[in-house]
Amino acid sequence: MLKQERNTHSMDAFELASSVRYLDDAKLKTQTVDSALINNFEAGLALNSLKISPEITPELYKCLESTCENLYLDIDKVNAYVTSSPEIQAGCMSFSKDSCIITLTSAVINLLNFDEIKFIMGHELGHFLLSHNIEEQHINESQEGYIKKRAQEISVDRIGLLACKDIDIATKAITKSLSGLSENYISFNMQGFLKQLDSDVAKNEESGQFSSHPSFILRVKALLRFSLSDPYLQHATGTSGADLQEIDMLIQNDLNVYIDKDLRRDIDYSKKMFSFWGYAFAYVKGGSLSKDNQSILANKFGEDMKDKLIKMVKSMDKDDAIAAVQKKLLESIGNYKSIAPNTAKKELNTQLMLIEEETKQEDFFKEILRNI
Repeated sequence: MLKQERNTHSMDAFELASSVRYLDDAKLKTQTVDSALINNFEAGLALNSLKISPEITPELYKCLESTCENLYLDIDKVNAYVTSSPEIQAGCMSFSKDSCIITLTSAVINLLNFDEIKFIMGHELGHFLLSHNIEEQHINESQEGYIKKRAQEISVDRIGLLACKDIDIATKAITKSLSGLSENYISFNMQGFLKQLDSDVAKNEESGQFSSHPSFILRVKALLRFSLSDPYLQHATGTSGADLQEIDMLIQNDLNVYIDKDLRRDIDYSKKMFSFWGYAFAYVKGGSLSKDNQSILANKFGEDMKDKLIKMVKSMDKDDAIAAVQKKLLESIGNYKSIAPNTAKKELNTQLMLIEEETKQEDFFKEILRNI
């Protein structure tokens, strides 16, 4: 219990959220957004929705109070609204770390009990606490982007669990809200749910690669794993649990099996091709595809890649070979930036400088930068 008390008093809401951020939900730089946008957004809600308050919706306000208390979050930073809609939806809007707006549709409120609503509120507040809405993202609809978006949902499910402090409540909230069925029709047999993941149909599912959310069964499995972790158990019960990094690796493996494997393969291949053509250009530009340099290429990238380069340039004069290989390099850089924009932004310069150093081609780095 002493350890729990230290955590309670030493963490604020943002630190708590950061401590359970999922592995692939990489923290990005935040950007400044015009505050007028959130004012206009809330003005529309104030005219057309019901604000959760102690006077008008006392029980829902108690849910919000409890949620914020469990997350160590100042409730004054949160404005919450119920919108009239048959759609089962919830959302979060924020443009800074100072405040946020969460919305829940009437369908969500009518479907879930008050404890389950705490999970939904916590989930949406997680986007605020992890700055998902104000991250400086370059991912767009890239392969890397979809992995990141799904990872964000894994992260904020964890914050929803921290808010309600009960894995059964959390899994019920997810299952009911994503199936649209009340508990009158669901037994909540988790083993039965997870059996769906064993089917060949599930493992061959490809459309999920381009979804912003993991399937609800994968979300439930990921949350069950997290419920055994040390950060969660310390927060909820003051007891010890499993290492979060090890749990993250298990979840990453689950997502790879069912959704992410091919996307990660594309990212790795695009990075490999950029690196290969970088070394190839440095060697060709230096006028030296010696046996030693060919051996380096073969060791780094395989005999097939090395042979492909030799076959491509063997009938060309030096200037044509340089131009052709440079074109391949620039194309591979463009492809890498398209498939994995955030990773490419961080790693391109480092890799180009490494190639310059290893190939001893002065001004290689500057020349490539001029062309990209």
